[in-house]
Amino acid sequence: MADHSRAQAFLTKMKDLDLDYLVAYFDGIHSFLEPNLVFLLTGFKSIGESMVLLQSNGLTTLITTPFWDAERAKTNSNVSTILPTDDLINTFKGFMELAKAGPDKIGFIGLTSIRQSSYCELSSYFKNRLHLLDEHFVDFTACKTESELIKARKATWIAERGYEKMLEIARPGMYDYQLAGEIESFMKSLGADDNFFLMSASSHNHAVRPPGRHRLEKGDIILAEISPSYEGQFTQICRSVVLGDQNRDPLLESYHLLVTALERGIAIAKPGEKLSNVVQAINEPLEEAGYGQYCRPPYMRVRGHGLGLSSFQPGDVSEANHTVLQEGMFFVIHPNQYIPETGYLLCGEPVLITSTGSQVLTKRKPSLDIIAV
Repeated sequence: MADHSRAQAFLTKMKDLDLDYLVAYFDGIHSFLEPNLVFLLTGFKSIGESMVLLQSNGLTTLITTPFWDAERAKTNSNVSTILPTDDLINTFKGFMELAKAGPDKIGFIGLTSIRQSSYCELSSYFKNRLHLLDEHFVDFTACKTESELIKARKATWIAERGYEKMLEIARPGMYDYQLAGEIESFMKSLGADDNFFLMSASSHNHAVRPPGRHRLEKGDIILAEISPSYEGQFTQICRSVVLGDQNRDPLLESYHLLVTALERGIAIAKPGEKLSNVVQAINEPLEEAGYGQYCRPPYMRVRGHGLGLSSFQPGDVSEANHTVLQEGMFFVIHPNQYIPETGYLLCGEPVLITSTGSQVLTKRKPSLDIIAV
């Protein structure tokens, strides 16, 4: 179910903006890299596109597709009214006809992901007077609520158990997808409701990819971004595992460098610090070791990111993101890095910004694990 404290914050802002209705849209494409505003306000993960209409008196109406998913919406949401439909826009317009609310009293958030045809239809209906108000409400999603943090801790616990399962069962001869399937099934048995899973292997990786038909071999370095969700809250751990002890010393040296970069980033991540400064702290030991050119695309993407579904704040951990960290922000820091001598390696932990700094939610310290074969 949705968190009532956040809904109350939305209602207070609506009063400040003199709104009768706030309309949040979701396109039906679930991603832990994008906020799901309908889920945030209702606790419901829709199969298709959906809207939630928050009234200034506190009543909420969920319009969700497809029509046949109505029973699940009733069970898993905490709204006043549910309108299941196979035509979201026309159902919304029908509701507005009855509500008789003027365009100036209606605000919209989340429309950046709506189809152009639907946006044009809405804009025409409101005579080109759509009030897009995302910037007024984004700050209310920046920090996790207590209930979301409980879910984040449970998701992280599941992720660590999934990694332990990988260490237990990974063997030469398995396909990538077989190993990934076993791990995902195991995590679902522990309560995960979703999982963003990148996992690939090679003796010299250039990046991490979705699992495929590569057969694991002795000497492979298995890369795994394990990102389960528990009740809609994602986490992520980034791990590197070697099948056998080939090239052991160079790999351990490279991984130690990544761990140092991770620890530098975690040490500086605290309330009031800019996210871009965290990136600089991560990059420093890599640059000092002579790998500065590999601290930029295409050798890496970002140094971490927010974790949805309710919010993606503080966003990508990148040099271009100058977001000031706040207590309660939750994201992953991962100095995942290509190093010419050993290839691409993964090293990352989920962190929570506290009043005094940052807290790593995992129990196991990052290390390069070697499976004897």
